[in-house]
Amino acid sequence: MVGLVVKDQFPPTTYTHTHVVTVIMPVSSPIKVLLLVVVVGVCVVSGNPQHEDIGKISMRCVSEGRFSHPEDCGSFVDCLYSSRSARDDDDNDDDEPQLIARVGSCRGRAFHPTLKKCIDLTAMRGCLPRAARALVADPKLDFVCEGSNSEFVCADCKTLVNCVNGTAYPEVCVAGDLCATKEAQFGGGVCYPGQPPECHCDQPNQFKIDLYDETRFFFCEDVASDPIIYQCPEDHAFDPNTSQCRNFDGLPECTSIGVFANAENCSQYYNCIFTTNGWVQKAFSCINETHENLMYNEVSGRCEDPCEWDTGSFTCIQEGRFNDPTNCNAYFECVSDDNAKSGFRQTHHTCPEDYEWDPSARNDYGHCVLKGANKVSCIPVVASKCSVNRDQCNK
Repeated sequence: MVGLVVKDQFPPTTYTHTHVVTVIMPVSSPIKVLLLVVVVGVCVVSGNPQHEDIGKISMRCVSEGRFSHPEDCGSFVDCLYSSRSARDDDDNDDDEPQLIARVGSCRGRAFHPTLKKCIDLTAMRGCLPRAARALVADPKLDFVCEGSNSEFVCADCKTLVNCVNGTAYPEVCVAGDLCATKEAQFGGGVCYPGQPPECHCDQPNQFKIDLYDETRFFFCEDVASDPIIYQCPEDHAFDPNTSQCRNFDGLPECTSIGVFANAENCSQYYNCIFTTNGWVQKAFSCINETHENLMYNEVSGRCEDPCEWDTGSFTCIQEGRFNDPTNCNAYFECVSDDNAKSGFRQTHHTCPEDYEWDPSARNDYGHCVLKGANKVSCIPVVASKCSVNRDQCNK
């Protein structure tokens, strides 16, 4: 059975649809009566701005799918259910399934009823399409059309792309519709009421990753509200676990200008530059052909062997008092102790506030002195955020 018929508002008209020829006659014609017996649903003309106006033609959908336009070989008609729940609820006799018709254009190309795609006019002999409202191409979405020269593809949960010769012509689905991939009925993507469920808003104030593009996400203001699509910055993907856009390289977000080590991968470092358009981040690596085990040291600003880093650790090797390499306000006291594994009892002490340890005071025995009175300049060792197991350095 053909999926689309024209109402009897016009004189007898003959048109071909899906390789079936149908003759529309006045109501008094017995052929018309036969058609009415077969028709199971009546479509309502939709005002979807992403499709051309149906104009004077009034059509009825009898099945779901994408079909040829009865009077324009360069257009097509999408027949779809306005309420999926109504169609599936067989027990509800008062809520009949409603099919609606939406007319779309191939923008100067011909629609192939079997492939359900727009094709070159040269492949459809005798096709002279009507002039259509011009769509604006978006080169940023051409990647969606890679490998799909002439297809309907979902770029995100709210954007349907008509791919024509590898060029993307995006159209935003109207409120209540989501972009769904339905190969069997539509030969690709279609703006569809309430589907797919992955694009639904299930909770208020919710962020969800987009079904079709990991670099996009959508925000839900309320349950069943229309999703609001957002795009992550370049080289970022949306992380649903943290509800944040994360760098593809796993780099943390920039919060200050400078060069920093990646704490999750210390052989990698990155710079952060602030511009009028926001943060610019670039990743670098310490690994090269001659060195494989180097890590970035934020203190020195170089890629170095972490086994040679001064970590500021201290161990008693003789009796006395010694400065803490990592804290100018503290010192260690070392006392011989045969019961200690190292042979020394090591105790850590702190000078009073506004004092620091001067190892040269009291004839080089050391003492706490006022800050600024230290005869020996104190530069504490700053440990790198990256570390390495010292046992591995001895292998």
